[in-house]
Amino acid sequence: FIDGDDKDAVDQLNKQLMQTEITQPAVLATDLSLTRLLAAYGVRPDMVMGHSLGEYAALVAAGSLSFASALEAVSARGHEMAALTMEDNGAMAAVFAPIAEIDRVVAAADGYVVVANVNSFSQAVIGGTTAAVTSVIDTFTQGGFTAVRIPVSHAFHTSIVAPVSAPLMDTLSRMDLRAPELPIVANVDGEFYPTGAAADAGMVDILGRQVASPVQFVHGLETLYD
Repeated sequence: FIDGDDKDAVDQLNKQLMQTEITQPAVLATDLSLTRLLAAYGVRPDMVMGHSLGEYAALVAAGSLSFASALEAVSARGHEMAALTMEDNGAMAAVFAPIAEIDRVVAAADGYVVVANVNSFSQAVIGGTTAAVTSVIDTFTQGGFTAVRIPVSHAFHTSIVAPVSAPLMDTLSRMDLRAPELPIVANVDGEFYPTGAAADAGMVDILGRQVASPVQFVHGLETLYD
């Protein structure tokens, strides 16, 4: 909605887009725009899974949330994260190495750092305190692996953002969460969401835990494949 030739304006809005309270609803809208575009060409899912924030788009695609409710939920998620006041918001980095090696280096690191996203057998994202993540990046680089800092506002899927869980669950409890019409895989354990009468409470719990839990994307893909 700005003049694309105005470099200063573009730079300013790009910086705003990296602020999590703006990033999250923007990503949700983009996810669902792509989903609807595919549907317009007859490409519709039999099963769904999202990655981190993408799980909310997957819930919409699965019929568990309306777009309006999902937008309200991710806006609350983003605002709660942005409102976290701490000396260190933490840092994240993408690491390209065998998962076993990533686990080994992270386990041996000084300070708080965890594997936050298990994305493939040879790539993961780590998160934790800024000092610990910076040190681990150096360790991987010295070992001949690629490790790149990710420009995010907080260390997502770590205990640093755990305080967001309770207020997020309060918001989700007011949403029109419904049992999924399509099978949907959760990030927290890579298994299918619950179905039936008890699905609503179980879904709120899953999404509450998802904020500070590692994204088990590899196991989720295996679940879908099986």
